Amino acid sequence: MRLSIITGYYNCLEYFRSLANILIPQLHEGVEWIVVDDGTGDDLSFLSSKYVKVLYLPVNSGCAGIPRNKGLDVAQGEYITFVDSDDLVSVDFVEKILENINDGFDYCLMSWKSDTFNVDIRNGRPEWNCSVWGIVYSRDLIGDIRFSDLRIGEDYGFNRDVLKEGSFFRIIPEYLYYYRNNEKGIMANAK
Repeated sequence: MRLSIITGYYNCLEYFRSLANILIPQLHEGVEWIVVDDGTGDDLSFLSSKYVKVLYLPVNSGCAGIPRNKGLDVAQGEYITFVDSDDLVSVDFVEKILENINDGFDYCLMSWKSDTFNVDIRNGRPEWNCSVWGIVYSRDLIGDIRFSDLRIGEDYGFNRDVLKEGSFFRIIPEYLYYYRNNEKGIMANAK
């Protein structure tokens, strides 16, 4: 398996359906999408694809780290990336990642957009962005490292432990990830 895409899902069905409509057609042999339902009980039957694994946590964990860890524990890919359930990806997201995987790296950064601005990664990764989305990691680089169960800030700790100085990285200059401001998401509720 070349690539595992991990998504923790919690109570954003409208957003998530639009992500699924873009991502599922990109899946194929060698690419899996692991969706971890964080105790919602929502009907996710629209994810029926042999390339999608849906896992269920019995109760909501209250954070993004626990569902991501569950996904990491079952992921088969040599490379791993995370997509939040309320965000979007480009129609060539998987293709561009696989092109870069063929050249090898410890991790890979991609440019991304939000509702209000664009981040061109060729200018460097903004110091304020500690998110795991927008990065593709080699399984070897992650090793046994897992997310904390913090409600906010779990990305920072994970990246601090995984993205070691001296690691070989690549840059995908194209805008492949689209961060959406979800007024009901964890970050919005933390403000």
